[in-house]
Amino acid sequence: MNTRNLFKLLPAAAFALVMMACDDDPDGGKKEDLGNYAIFLTVGNDNATESYYTLTTDDLNDDIVLSPVNTGIVSDADLFWATIYSAYSKGNFYFTMDGNVISKQRIRDGKYKEVGNVVAEAGSWELGMMKTLFNHNGLNFISWQTTYNESDNVLENKLFIVDTTNAMSVESSNPIKFPVPDFTLYDSEGEAVLHENLALTPSSFTVRDNKVFIGFYYDWATEIDTAYMLVCDYPSLSNVKLLKDHRLGHVSGAWYASSSSFTDDNGDYYFSTINVDGNYGLLRIKNGSTEIDPEYAYDLSEIGNIAISNWGYAGPDHHVYLKNGLAFMGSYIIDVRNKQVKQDLNDFGLGTVQKTMETYTENDGNDIYVVLKTDDARWFIAKYDVDENTLTLGLEIDSGITSVSRISRLK
Repeated sequence: MNTRNLFKLLPAAAFALVMMACDDDPDGGKKEDLGNYAIFLTVGNDNATESYYTLTTDDLNDDIVLSPVNTGIVSDADLFWATIYSAYSKGNFYFTMDGNVISKQRIRDGKYKEVGNVVAEAGSWELGMMKTLFNHNGLNFISWQTTYNESDNVLENKLFIVDTTNAMSVESSNPIKFPVPDFTLYDSEGEAVLHENLALTPSSFTVRDNKVFIGFYYDWATEIDTAYMLVCDYPSLSNVKLLKDHRLGHVSGAWYASSSSFTDDNGDYYFSTINVDGNYGLLRIKNGSTEIDPEYAYDLSEIGNIAISNWGYAGPDHHVYLKNGLAFMGSYIIDVRNKQVKQDLNDFGLGTVQKTMETYTENDGNDIYVVLKTDDARWFIAKYDVDENTLTLGLEIDSGITSVSRISRLK
C-alpha cells in the first residue's frame, strides 16, 4: 500500500539528515570540530536527483552566506526514506533504510558512519517510523504498517520501543488496537473498502502519566468530520479508550516526521484539527485527564489551512510550544490559552516562512528560528524574539536550495 512511487507524487517535503556529533560520543568515535548548529537541507531541481546536505555553523545569526558546495556533509546511504521516517537524539540519527532496517549513524571524520542498526521482525514496512518520541525507555515510534485483526475486529499498528544505547535492540513491539470505524469508507470508484484494506494515519503522539495518547484518522484521503484520540496504558497498551470530538473536524497531520501536537508548561496537551472546509482548529486534553476538554475548542478559521494540502486531506504540518501559552503553527504565533492569533511572521516583510519537519528554539522558548524564502528566491535563517516581538535575518543559504528542513543544536 505504501510505495516509493506514492511518495514521489507528494510534495518535495524531503529533508536532510540529522547526523550530528557531540563532545560526548558514547560509541568512542573521534570528536568532531563542528560548529554549534547544524542546518539540514535539500538541493536539486526538476531535472536532477535531489541531494541532502548538512551544514554546520557557530552562529545562526551571522551575516554570512553558507553553501553546500564543497562544504556540505553528505551520506553514502540512500536517504529517500529518511526524508519521512527518522528521529534524532544526543548526536545520533535514526532513519529507516529499505523499509525494514533502522540505521543509527553519527558524524565521524567529516562523514556519516553507521554505529548500529535493528532489523524488522516481520513485514517490510514495520519499521517505518511515523511518529516518534524519546523517553527513559529509549526511542518510541508507531510503525507504518497497519494490519486487520479479524478475531478482535481491530486495526493494529505496533508501538516499538527501542533501546538505543550502544547496540540497538527492540525491547517491545506491542500492537496498538484501533477500533474499526463504525461507518463505511469508500474508495475512489465508490466501492466499500474492506476492513483488511483500511488505511490508518497517526498524526499526534505523546506519553504522559503512563498513558499513550495517539490522534489518528481513518484513510488518508477521506473527508471525516470527527477527531479521534486513542488512549491506553504505557507500555502495555492495554485498557484502550477511544475519544471522539465532532466540533472542529478530524485531526490534522500526516505520517511524516513532523508533530501535530504539543504540551504546554501547565502539562496540557494540545492537538490540531482540520475540517472539511480546510480550516484549522485546536483541541486539548488537560493535565491529569484522559478526556478531551469539553470546554475548550479553538476555531482557527482565520488562518485557514496551514498544512497547504492539495489532495483533500490534512497534509504534513508541524507545531512547537514556546512559552507563556504561546505556540508556533505554520507562520503564526498563537496564544492557545486565550485563543488569540498574536503574530504572523510573514507580516514582517522579510520573506515567507517555509515548512519544516522540526523547529529549533532557545532560551526557554523565547527565541525561535525559522526558515524564510524571499520573493527573489533567497533563503535565510531568521530569529523571532517572543518578548521583543522582532524578527531578525541571520545567515543566508545559497546554491540550488529546494528546502531547509531542520535546524538543530550540535553541542
